Amino acid sequence: MRAHTVVLSFVGVLLLWGLGGPADADPVEISWTYGGQFDLRIPADPEASQGWMDDAILEVPAPLVIADLDVTVSLTHPKVFDLQLSLTSPAGTTVLLNEFYLSDGYTEGANYSQTTFDDEAAIPIEQGTAPFSGRFRPLSPSALADFDGQDACGAWRLEVLDKWQGDVGWLDAYSLTITTPEPGTLVLLSLGAGLLRRRRRQPRPAGQTATHADLHAATTPARRPCRGPSGLGSS
Repeated sequence: MRAHTVVLSFVGVLLLWGLGGPADADPVEISWTYGGQFDLRIPADPEASQGWMDDAILEVPAPLVIADLDVTVSLTHPKVFDLQLSLTSPAGTTVLLNEFYLSDGYTEGANYSQTTFDDEAAIPIEQGTAPFSGRFRPLSPSALADFDGQDACGAWRLEVLDKWQGDVGWLDAYSLTITTPEPGTLVLLSLGAGLLRRRRRQPRPAGQTATHADLHAATTPARRPCRGPSGLGSS
């Protein structure tokens, strides 16, 4: 209770600053981090080496308007070439983080080790090499900016597909870092959120598996009431 009171008081001060502070003041932003350990088999079927992992779900309990979002993934797999990674928001928007295509040639290497997908990263994931470690932009033309303006509250799903037989892996952990806008722009972003449309993924070449959003749409858990910011906050 005390922690929530401190956070809300701080946000109140920022609101006053954003609406009436000095015009030449630096913008104030706050970042919230939500993460967890998962230990999920890739794929989920213990008898298979090809298929979907069970969705790794992170619940964000706070009503946070997204100004920027980064996702950090740690997983072990002997052949990252086999994997397709995507993130789906509570609003149903899906962003493809990375995927390899046989038409581009085979890529050797294992593991994502504290790999952060960040639109502002200097290096696109296409130019990275496994084991992936550090910060990368998602696979072009995907962008985490598709989540900007949405309410972060609810269930976020990391979806991993192993497209080829022969090897299995494990999702160790993943986390979301959500940056909220300076309070002076919060109302504008909230109004603009209603104009956002769900991104449609480009059709895959024949023989390649697309997202399984339709498979879990009917089982999406109900969103929890959002009572206020929680998690790890930093400014």
